[in-house]
Amino acid sequence: MTNVRRLPPLALLGLAAGFAGTQATAQETYDLSFEAGAGITGDSNVGVPDLDQNTDQGDIALLLRGKTQLDIKPNDRLVLRGGYEFTQTSYQDFDAFDLQTHRGFAEAEYDFDLFKAGVLSNFVHARLDDEGYLDYTQVSPNVSRLFGDQLFLRAAYVRTEKDFKTSDGRDATGDAGRFDAFIFMNGTRQYISLGGELGEEDADADQFDFTSGTAKARYIQRFDLLGREAKFRLGAEYEQRDYDSITPLIDVRREDRIASADSDLEIALHGPLAMDLGYEYRDRQSNLESADYDEHVGSVELKVSF
Repeated sequence: MTNVRRLPPLALLGLAAGFAGTQATAQETYDLSFEAGAGITGDSNVGVPDLDQNTDQGDIALLLRGKTQLDIKPNDRLVLRGGYEFTQTSYQDFDAFDLQTHRGFAEAEYDFDLFKAGVLSNFVHARLDDEGYLDYTQVSPNVSRLFGDQLFLRAAYVRTEKDFKTSDGRDATGDAGRFDAFIFMNGTRQYISLGGELGEEDADADQFDFTSGTAKARYIQRFDLLGREAKFRLGAEYEQRDYDSITPLIDVRREDRIASADSDLEIALHGPLAMDLGYEYRDRQSNLESADYDEHVGSVELKVSF
């Protein structure tokens, strides 16, 4: 299991740099938030994409989520964030695919006037059928800038380490460059986000080495629905993976093309309680049969946040 008691060197460097530049120019502020949710999801093709497994059958699952986050602002320039997130998906019939994830995260961001610089670290422990199957560590230094009130740009380098408990050949390190743009049409009530990523992964077994490119877009709109606050999200994503070596099962180099579209409607019910309705379609095209399929995923969830 990933050791979450210490931050990776880059995360420590970012935090140290932030603290070194901190002076008591403003009163320190804290913000502690909490979210929880429970619901039901239906998946037309239950599987584990990271292991190239699918059942070609659908099932219904219980969803449980929880997240807590602490934001600390020592002064007007420095923001520190940290927290923990838990998710559990428990299927009715295919309990061998029950998935549980634990995520710890830490972030530091400093405002240099001309731009903001930060570093984000994620630590994930995933369990399949109540047994650990993947430890995942990711560190991402980034720079960002807001141009006026309408355009926000962010560029990041992403370093990833994966430790699979079920297949040592899949253990990998990855490097990627990521770019995001947010176009605000009515503040945070209406905006568009666009993003892209280019990267590569180097696995223990050559057959799992690949280069990849991803493009995504999302539209977000907040509005009043029958006197209640509502938030609508619509997104699309395309990913291309080209593997570097011959895959023994097919005797050629593997190629994956993954297209997805999703929509989500969140409606405030009463006080901190809200209902979330979601749908996602994924079309996975691959010359490896076990990775070539499509699926529909729908969900209904009640959420509470403080």
